[in-house]
Amino acid sequence: MRALGDGLLWDLTPEQGWDSPDAAVLLLPGVGGSAADFAHWPRHLTPGFRILSARYPGRQTGGAAPSPGPAAGLAGLATQLADRLMHHVTEPLLIFGHSMGAALGYETAWHLARHRQPALTLHACAAFSPPEYADFDLNSRAMDDDTLITLATTLAIPLPRGERTQRHREALRALRSDLALIDAYDYGSCPRPLEYPITVWSARDDTVIPAASAQRWQPMTRHPLARRALPTTHHCLNTLQAIAPITRALRHEAL
Repeated sequence: MRALGDGLLWDLTPEQGWDSPDAAVLLLPGVGGSAADFAHWPRHLTPGFRILSARYPGRQTGGAAPSPGPAAGLAGLATQLADRLMHHVTEPLLIFGHSMGAALGYETAWHLARHRQPALTLHACAAFSPPEYADFDLNSRAMDDDTLITLATTLAIPLPRGERTQRHREALRALRSDLALIDAYDYGSCPRPLEYPITVWSARDDTVIPAASAQRWQPMTRHPLARRALPTTHHCLNTLQAIAPITRALRHEAL
């Protein structure tokens, strides 16, 4: 894994997959997540794909690259991410986002389309629609650590054990930063449909995202919405039941 530029965009492609990929795929994690959530995905996407992800604000740098600075909501972060993609990526691009990452993926796709560098497709997994995220008022700045921990439990977000450990504090910092992105997100008053299809993946045993949210993605595209089901819970990125069908669909669309 290596940082591209300032550390917002990361390349997860294994060394043996760097030569002449046919397409690039951007994998965006959900609230509190990181590029490490996609650790098992490269073996399903190489050869053929350049595999990218993003490090959201509020994460530790590990000494590898500067941490991304604060962004004005999901739309602001998407603008920054799209700018990095236009600078570093020349391959045809597919976007996959999980949970909050799906709304970020949509906004990134919208920004790329406005600059005449559209993605090939967008896949949204276990996610509210962008207008639903924009309607949330989480008041994240007023949350103390206990409230954050309670929310993480409600959303089934795993936190490191040991409330006084450095890893636990870092996880809470990341969670708080992501919630602030949602709080500052403004979708706007009118639909902004993409000019290509969107595939929505719903987790059958999802206790976080209501089933009705899948259809609410329809105004985000001018094409009929493609809907697929996964036999998983909300947090499915490390399960073969999710990785296998999603990566097969990505390969089918790109290669």
